[in-house]
Amino acid sequence: MELELSTSLRATWVWAADRDQAELLRALLETGGCQVSAARGGNAEDRTLDLDIGVVALEGLECLRDAGYSFRWHPGQHPLDRTEDQYGIPVASAVSDRRAQ
Repeated sequence: MELELSTSLRATWVWAADRDQAELLRALLETGGCQVSAARGGNAEDRTLDLDIGVVALEGLECLRDAGYSFRWHPGQHPLDRTEDQYGIPVASAVSDRRAQ
């Protein structure tokens, strides 16, 4: 299953399909010993989880990847900030989005 990602200097957000899926993802991350919190800010929704940044975010992304999830950039992520990976974890849509610019 594919999850959407968005990032900033202070956060790595995972966007679940809905609140129920977000609760399942939170449980998965907590069981795996990963840090996770509710996303806060103007764009935050009840389906959005904050994995922090750096190594903490990498651990969360690895946990989700190892559980069978893949990632795609959230439509709100600025096109110039859409890279092919986040902390070494592949993120879909980066190349095609940049070519469309």
